[in-house]
Amino acid sequence: MLCLGWIFLWFVTGERIKGFNISGCSIKNFLWMYSAESAEEFVLFCDLAEPQKPRSYHRHPLSPAQGPARRPCRGREGLSDAQWYLQPREGGALKEITSNQSHLLLDKTALRFLTAERSHAGSYICRPRMRSRRDEACCVKMVLEVQPQADLSCAHPVPRTRYLRLGSTDSIHCPSLGCQGGARSPEMTWYQNGRLLSAQRSNPLQLDVIYDYHQGTYACDYTQADGAGSRTVRAVVQVKTIVRNTTLKPDILEPVKDTLEVELGKPLTLNCTARFGFEEHFKPVLRWYSKDSGRELEIPTKEGRRVKATVEAEVIQRTVHLERVAQSDLHKTFICFAQNSLGNSTQPLQLRGRKGVVFLYVLLGTVAALAGALAAGALLFTYWIEVVLLCRTCQDKDETLGVYTEDIVSIIKKSRRGVFILSPNYVNGPSVFELQAAVSLALDDQTLKLILVKFCPFQEPESLPDLVRKALRVLPTVTWRGLKSAPPNSRFWTRLRYHMPMKNPTGLPWGHLRVISRAFSLGRQ
Repeated sequence: MLCLGWIFLWFVTGERIKGFNISGCSIKNFLWMYSAESAEEFVLFCDLAEPQKPRSYHRHPLSPAQGPARRPCRGREGLSDAQWYLQPREGGALKEITSNQSHLLLDKTALRFLTAERSHAGSYICRPRMRSRRDEACCVKMVLEVQPQADLSCAHPVPRTRYLRLGSTDSIHCPSLGCQGGARSPEMTWYQNGRLLSAQRSNPLQLDVIYDYHQGTYACDYTQADGAGSRTVRAVVQVKTIVRNTTLKPDILEPVKDTLEVELGKPLTLNCTARFGFEEHFKPVLRWYSKDSGRELEIPTKEGRRVKATVEAEVIQRTVHLERVAQSDLHKTFICFAQNSLGNSTQPLQLRGRKGVVFLYVLLGTVAALAGALAAGALLFTYWIEVVLLCRTCQDKDETLGVYTEDIVSIIKKSRRGVFILSPNYVNGPSVFELQAAVSLALDDQTLKLILVKFCPFQEPESLPDLVRKALRVLPTVTWRGLKSAPPNSRFWTRLRYHMPMKNPTGLPWGHLRVISRAFSLGRQ
């Protein structure tokens, strides 16, 4: 919808410009005579005809109908915004002026020319921007001719900028009549900020008492007739209200004190702020200096910026930035310097390290260290055993680490039977050395009998010791068959009890004979 709206607006606007007939516009001819040696401005006002009382038409009831009377345009005072168009002097299509340009400035109902060139000549048309039906035909065409001044012998030309002191009585001269000598001044038309001063018709324009509202842009017009016809000669004067020149030196507002507490290593911004009283030829000086060991050097900074401006004074500020405060900066004296035509003022500033901050840092460090020590003590008390074991492991001083093999051998020597449960993890892991040690001891001790329990099928690894590999083939093996072997009266538990030792006081048991025979056969293989 927004795009359609813009398209519709563009279409309607384009149709209006295309159908804009300027033949019905009122015409005014202007001449801008500029000085090539000085910069000056020019202004055109959208000066529509003042409203007039409509004429009355009386007709006989039987007479033919007449068209409606053309209604008058809104006057200059009722116009808030205007549309401007340009038709170049050499011809061409009518073009709307929609934005500011390098030499041109749109100012609601006025068109301001910032520079003077002959190429600016042409026809400038204006009409109300917000139009009603009666305003459709309201427009004014201003034909502008631009010429340089022919007479450059004038020793004292009228300035284009006029300064009027508040409370005084003064006047404003029209610049285009400044070098006419004793010639009789023509009747003038004066404007202030586009408003017609109807009561003023003479040159210069007399002002009884100067107030703030007298400041602004003034335009003076007079008619000049020659063989080419009559034209309106216009000149522009910029009027500024001022006060008396100050009688005081600059007043430094910042820094206020001569010392400033800072933190080492932190960035720092120093402001030099001064108030300068009004001077007609205002050339303020505001700088930063640093003084160290008798040497005074200017600190390069950006230009000062205006902080506040009134009729009586201006406040200007200049800033120096330190990325971080170094120890060497504490030995310098920073100087804020302000100067006008009457003299100068200075304000020294010494940086001082902030002691309270150092103490705070020490205090916070001590509190943090104490809190850390208490926390570490609480953890050490809670996990004392774990810490001791960790230290033993790191230092290889754990007594249980070097005595495990000896304990296994000692237990096997004290046993009459050794039961080893065989599984893939057991025969492939480091614990298989227990079986190897038991086989070696069984060869020397005929009372020791080894029983193998095959918990689940496995494949003998290549790294299995030969002695263990032979023992797996000759030693009695009982196979665990899952749930089938779980009952106490199963064959698994029967065979396991069969291989267990049994006391026989009458003589040597047959079981011992079987163990001895198997041991000898194991040794021979």
